[in-house]
Parts: sequence; C-alpha cells; structure tokens
Amino acid sequence: MTNNTFPCFRVHFHDGKTFDIAAANSLIAERKARAAHPGGFVKKIKLIPEKEAR
Repeated sequence: MTNNTFPCFRVHFHDGKTFDIAAANSLIAERKARAAHPGGFVKKIKLIPEKEAR
C-alpha cells in the first residue's frame, strides 16, 4: 500500500451481523466493531481486498 489509507476489515459476529471497518490492524477493527455492536461475540475477521472495499 503506497497511500496512507487503512485497509478494510470485515468483522463477522455469531448472530449474523457484519461490519466493514477501516483500521490499521485487525485488533483495532475488532475493537471498533464491538463498540458498534456491544454484547456480540466475534466469529471471524477477514481482510477485504482493495478492489472489493468501498
């Protein structure tokens, strides 16, 4: 990545909700997703390829 934008991560919760979050790393993306969906359990976090993001 040559630009200063953060990569986009897709955070999946066990209840079926998903969030696409731009963050420096997956731990920060998880923290932001948990703030947006408190009480949910994270199932997986995937890095979204740049061509799919936004």
